[in-house]
Amino acid sequence: MAEAAVLGDLSVAMLFLGWLLPLGPVLMALAVAPMAALAARRRPRAVIAAGLASSSVAFLLGGATLWSLALVLALIGMAIGAAIRRSWGWLRLIGAALPIWAAVAGVTVSQLFLFANLRKLAFDQIHNSWNGARNVMRHIPGTHGIIVGGNHVVPWVIRYWWGVIPVALLLGIEGATVLAAAISRPAIRRVERALGAPAPDVPLAAHEGTPGPVPVRLSDVAYRYPGAESWALSEVDIEIPDRALVAVTGLNGSGKSTLARVVAGLVDAEGEVTRPAGVALGRPGGTAVIFQRPESQVLGIRLRDDITWGMNAAAARAVDVSALLVLVGLEGMEDEETATLSGGQLQRLAIAAALARRPALLVSDESTSMLDPAGRRQVADLLVRVVKEQGVTVLHVTHRREEAARADVLLSVSAGHVSAGEAPAGGVAVPAGSEPA
Repeated sequence: MAEAAVLGDLSVAMLFLGWLLPLGPVLMALAVAPMAALAARRRPRAVIAAGLASSSVAFLLGGATLWSLALVLALIGMAIGAAIRRSWGWLRLIGAALPIWAAVAGVTVSQLFLFANLRKLAFDQIHNSWNGARNVMRHIPGTHGIIVGGNHVVPWVIRYWWGVIPVALLLGIEGATVLAAAISRPAIRRVERALGAPAPDVPLAAHEGTPGPVPVRLSDVAYRYPGAESWALSEVDIEIPDRALVAVTGLNGSGKSTLARVVAGLVDAEGEVTRPAGVALGRPGGTAVIFQRPESQVLGIRLRDDITWGMNAAAARAVDVSALLVLVGLEGMEDEETATLSGGQLQRLAIAAALARRPALLVSDESTSMLDPAGRRQVADLLVRVVKEQGVTVLHVTHRREEAARADVLLSVSAGHVSAGEAPAGGVAVPAGSEPA
């Protein structure tokens, strides 16, 4: 939702500037890029929500004209995003834009047929635009031929508007689609560098069933992302015990985060994943997840609002917000604004919000990687305390040896294969297929 809001606002801002400034068509093509990035990263409903919201803002800024432009650009963005996500070629992308053209042309021509005053206004605008351009060109040497041609073409366009408008819209929409697609591809790469790659859609099974996520055994588990040539995980045989701090280490791209997502029930993997009951993502007694960018998880204005965000009134009243803030070292800050918190404080707030759901499994996907040294120590200490004091199983993905050394179980991931690492002090390394000590 937050990503859709930001990219939708960016799109309508560029559309508004394009509507006002001389380089309008270029800026309007640029305005498609945020919607295309959203469509490439998220499901269509996210783009629909962003399109409706941004078009409402566009209506307030520029009336019906800007509103309709915002909707058309959102539709083009959806087509481009789908083409990028599914690796379509240019011909298929052009074909995907045809239904958009048909809808826009149909609505436009129908309105002009039905409403005489609207038709007269449109024709007057064409006349006035040509008269203004002609007056300027009269002062420019060598434009006499253009003026003579325009004097013949403009009346012809108005006379046969019912055929000219669909052709003009076809050329405009297809041209805008091709131009916007060329602009959007590098823009999407920049968005992914800033926001990270999107998580796959959460399987429905992650929300259903009686909670019972741990202990969890993975037997011959493998996973490959859609469109990828290589396996992100392969032949994984491990068990995550109950009430333990499990550290997962490995190089970038080795499959650590994918393993965490499988354990959290965020992706459907091949092989067998066995639990006492359901993963119950986000439900009491189920699974909670925190990621490396806490600002993407903090939604409330005040700390107390964020901890109970998304809960119904009865569930929110049952949460002891003050006790949770004491646990994570943010005592007395219930009514502070989340915008005033440091990165480490935001991450501890994200943990407090996760614990408010009383999970049995907390998955920490590199939650310390974006923090300064003091923030890392605070979050790492908190994860240890969550296991010892709350009895929660914590799966912590980390690059840092000092954090892994505090774990009860250490797993090492390399090129999608999970194996035992060097046993940390006081902990145990779990070989593939064996029972934890």
